[in-house]
Amino acid sequence: MKFTHVMGSNSIPSYIKECLEEQPARSGMYNWIFVFNGEINTYSGIKGRLHEYDVIQTNMSPKDFQTVISIREELTRTGNTKTKLVINNDYVCECWTKWGLDPRFYDSVQRMGDMVFGTEPHQVSNMINGAFCMPHPTNTKWLKRMGSDSKSDSIGYVFHWWEGGTYLPFRTLERVKEKFNIKKSRVYGYKPKDDALSSVATTMWDEIMPLDSFPNYAEMIMGERCVYDPNPFHTYGRNGVELACWGIPVVGSNRVFSYMKLFPELCCDPYDFNATMEKFDIVFNQPEKMKEIMARAYEEVEYFNYDNSRKRFLEALNIAVERGGHAWYQKNG
Repeated sequence: MKFTHVMGSNSIPSYIKECLEEQPARSGMYNWIFVFNGEINTYSGIKGRLHEYDVIQTNMSPKDFQTVISIREELTRTGNTKTKLVINNDYVCECWTKWGLDPRFYDSVQRMGDMVFGTEPHQVSNMINGAFCMPHPTNTKWLKRMGSDSKSDSIGYVFHWWEGGTYLPFRTLERVKEKFNIKKSRVYGYKPKDDALSSVATTMWDEIMPLDSFPNYAEMIMGERCVYDPNPFHTYGRNGVELACWGIPVVGSNRVFSYMKLFPELCCDPYDFNATMEKFDIVFNQPEKMKEIMARAYEEVEYFNYDNSRKRFLEALNIAVERGGHAWYQKNG
């Protein structure tokens, strides 16, 4: 199968090129390119030769909407029924309102695809009828080969720019440090412009780790005793997949698909402080139970590997095509 991911821009940004060149690759959407030994292109770069591809995949962020529409129009104009347009939503559903777009327009964009998918159940339930649920792939084989000599007595907090919360996580980790005798807290992926408390951030966190290359991030976070991610939004959670490969426990939100699948005993409502402290007690005071949790997570994480992801993708594509592809979504989506 000849596969390409198509971006909604006139050129491929340097940060995307750098991301694709990283070894090993971070989890996430662009791994579909590696799963199918495919390419990444701009629409303008392949407009006249869409017929060369069996599958063209695009994201469904606002900057990609016109690309999705243009590809569908070109496939229709040329009578190309061989090439299948697969479109995926890569944004948490709680953020869709920030786009400021008519919800009906977003639905109409989804109906342009021959197959439509999202990455976790809550997100997919808010998409059009017939959307499939498939988390993005991870190269678990290579991530499990990684290791780090950097060990520290600290807890890492995962900052999400699209949520931007630090108030309650900081308060919680200060209590965790005191109760369990942990020296430091680090915040990862920090972007000051997305944090309402950025003016006092340097007095809150022991160390601030800005967005970095994946290898640098991996080397640092593998040294944490535990990671904390009270993400209040629904996402499939690539962080959970990576951390399970590295044997790092996560006290996480019960709204994150990977955390609930891999570390269910360590998940709770992200706003429930008492429940959160109970989860940290398991991490730091119940070693036998933690051995069981981490051993199971290390095995269960293969759900996200390339082979299983490829199988899910092809099975969904086969179902979508057999029932009518784009025409089915136009009528039933």
